[in-house]
Amino acid sequence: VVGARRGGSNPTAPRSNHTTMPPTPRVDATDYHSGQHSGRMVRVTGKLLSVEGDRAQLEMSGGGAPAAVVFNDASLAAEFDASLVGSGHFEVIGTLQGDATLQAAQVVNLGTNFDMGMYGEMLSVSKRFPHMFA
Repeated sequence: VVGARRGGSNPTAPRSNHTTMPPTPRVDATDYHSGQHSGRMVRVTGKLLSVEGDRAQLEMSGGGAPAAVVFNDASLAAEFDASLVGSGHFEVIGTLQGDATLQAAQVVNLGTNFDMGMYGEMLSVSKRFPHMFA
């Protein structure tokens, strides 16, 4: 292949400090509180409502009670800057506990210009056509 480099590295590819996570379902508020994902790794996306110590709350698509996120790692907690309360959006990948808390394993800051309505629509479509999102 013309222009291919040995070793497969791409010097222009974006770099990330995040580790690769296994495939996980994206859940909305209804899925989160249903109990069907208890004990499983899930992805929760929402607007930051509060941060206090090793905990944060996210407003998820679908309404309902917010997601309670718990951190065991200070570097994950540091992702949630208190100045982003009410405007910052995040995706948290973690294990959903039986008490409806999400034990965070990875946090991605999605910024302040994230369309939760559009995200909710994407979740709705992905549930209707799961084969297209596998």
